[in-house]
Amino acid sequence: MTAFDNVRRKRTTVMLGACLAVLLGVGGLAYAGVKALRKYEGATKVGHKEIRIPSTPVGMLATVDAQNRLTSIEILVLLPKSNLGGSIVSVPVSADTTLGTGTDRIPFTEVYATGGIDELALSVESALSVTLDVYQVADPATLAALLGPLGTIDATLPNAAGDTFPAGAISLTADQAAQVINHTEVGQTDSVRRGDVEAVWAAVAAAVGSGVATVDASAPGTTTAGATLAIASVGDLLARLFAGPVGARAIPAEPVDAATNPGGKDVEALDRVDAIMVLASIAPRAMSAPAPGLVFRIEAPAGYEAQVRVAVAIVLLGGGNVQSVYLNGPSQANTNVLIRDTRLEDQTGGANTGLFGPTDVSEPKTSIEGIDVIVQLGGTWLDDPASLGQTAASTTVPATATT
Repeated sequence: MTAFDNVRRKRTTVMLGACLAVLLGVGGLAYAGVKALRKYEGATKVGHKEIRIPSTPVGMLATVDAQNRLTSIEILVLLPKSNLGGSIVSVPVSADTTLGTGTDRIPFTEVYATGGIDELALSVESALSVTLDVYQVADPATLAALLGPLGTIDATLPNAAGDTFPAGAISLTADQAAQVINHTEVGQTDSVRRGDVEAVWAAVAAAVGSGVATVDASAPGTTTAGATLAIASVGDLLARLFAGPVGARAIPAEPVDAATNPGGKDVEALDRVDAIMVLASIAPRAMSAPAPGLVFRIEAPAGYEAQVRVAVAIVLLGGGNVQSVYLNGPSQANTNVLIRDTRLEDQTGGANTGLFGPTDVSEPKTSIEGIDVIVQLGGTWLDDPASLGQTAASTTVPATATT
C-alpha cells in the first residue's frame, strides 16, 4: 500500500489545518493548481512513453522506555528493486505535529501518550507527507531483540547517558544500545538527549556494513520498477534492511517561539523542508501530495544538496508538492523545466519563468508517472551564492538515494 498508488489512509485534522494554511497563504496560485490538476485528467497523450518510480517499502519503528514514553522515531526505507539495505531516518519525538497551525503545539510524544501507535503513525504520515507500509512500537526488550543480529554496535555518544554510558567512543551490545536510546533524565529536553539517540542509530547503520542478514533476494523481492514488495511487519522490513548497506540521517528541529508555546512543552518545529527533501530522495513512491498544486521532481548534480533544499522550499512555499528528488542529475548551464503537458506551464509557480535562473522549458521525452514537472537545476543558478538565500542549514542525505 503506497501513496503513489492512491491508497492513502485518512489524514488527521492536523493535516487539514496545514492544507488550509497553504491555501490561505498562496491564494490564487493554489486555486490555479487545483484547476490545473482537473485539466490534467485528460491531458496525457496517447502513446506517450512513461516510466514508474521504483517501489521502496517504508516503515516506522517507534521506541518506548519501560514507562511507555516515546523515546525515538525511526523511518526505515528499503532500497529499490532488490529491497535489501536502505536508509534509517531519525525524526525528533519533540517535533510539533501541528506544523505551526492552531494555538496549541502538540509534539509526537503527546500524540503517542494520548492516542497510541496508530495515532502516532497518522501524525508521522501527515507531518512528513509519506505513507507507511508498516509500523511498530518497540519496548526496550523488543528493541534489543530487533538489534540483536548486529552484534557489537560501536557508537560515539556526544553526551553521557547516565553513569553507565560516558560520552565518547563506546562499544554497545544490542541491549545496551536499547538502554541508551531509551535513557531519559528529569528536566532534560529532547534537543539534548536525541544527540545520543541519533548517534546510536548512525552506529546501527554502520554496524550493518555490507549486510549482516541473509535474505533470499528473489523470494518476495522486486526486480522491476513497477513491482511492489509486500512487507508483513517491521521485523520483516528490518531483516531486509540489515541484509544490505544502510545509510543514516537525522531530520533537524528548531525551538519554537515561546509565545506560541504558552504551556512550556518540550516541543520543537520540525524542519519539514529537510524531511521532504530527504524522503523524496529515498522513498519517492511513498510520498503523498497534500498541497493543492502540481507535483514536482527536483534534480541536480552531486554536491548541491543545500541548493536543492532551497529549491524544495520554494516549491512548497508556492503550494506545490515535491514527490521526487534526484541528487545525481545532469549538468547544464540553464535550468531545464520539463512539463508533462505544456497546458500546465502557467501553473508551475514561476519555475518556468526564471525562478531558478536562465530556464529552458519543454516537454519530457519520457514522463515519470505521477510527476507533473521535472526541474533540472542549472549551473548558473546552482553556483550563484544568492541561490542559497537565507538558508544556512546543512543537508546531507543518505547515500542510498533512489533514482
